[in-house]
Amino acid sequence: MIHAANLSKSFFTPRGRIDVLKNLSFSIPDGSFIGITGKSGAGKSTLLSIIAGLQKPDNGELTVNETNLLALNDKNLSAFRNKNIGFISQEQSFLENLSVLDNVRLPAFIGNSSPSENRIQEITENAISLLEDFNIAHLAQNNPVTLSGGENHRVLIARALINNPSVILADEPTDSVDIEQTKSIIRIFRLLADKGKTILIASHNGEALKLCDREIRL
Repeated sequence: MIHAANLSKSFFTPRGRIDVLKNLSFSIPDGSFIGITGKSGAGKSTLLSIIAGLQKPDNGELTVNETNLLALNDKNLSAFRNKNIGFISQEQSFLENLSVLDNVRLPAFIGNSSPSENRIQEITENAISLLEDFNIAHLAQNNPVTLSGGENHRVLIARALINNPSVILADEPTDSVDIEQTKSIIRIFRLLADKGKTILIASHNGEALKLCDREIRL
């Protein structure tokens, strides 16, 4: 599902060049549940962002779902990401003029401004089902700004899953949630991997990493 060869990424700061990733290579088959670990600043978030097509490496090769991401232009890359990749970032980015339900539904409408009534109903039912999975269906009509940090984090996960992506990338997905919610979120990821989804999570949480198939340590 994911193949990387010699990925490198550097950033320039007032204090000089920082090599975040250097000649990183790995292959991840379909249906894998992978934990990405390493100390703060090791490049976990950067790696997920590159796999999601949100950043480009300085050097190397990257194939996701048999597609060379580095060969796509911005338009095709955005379309590929919307269809194939669910990305859960640490930033709680919502459209505050939309309800929780509409924020979750939004990615399913991208590229299809005039969906049929049946399609709208299908998207809505899928969104509600995801909110139920994370025990926040009762918040569907709330504005995201009224939710707690943990509740908003679960909304982000539901939104990432709405298009049924083949790859799910999660940056600290259990941050700001309690132990029981951590277990619930990781069980759902484990179930999705068992059903053939490819899951990568960047995490420091030992409980979250226990159910991973293996770890990539940066």
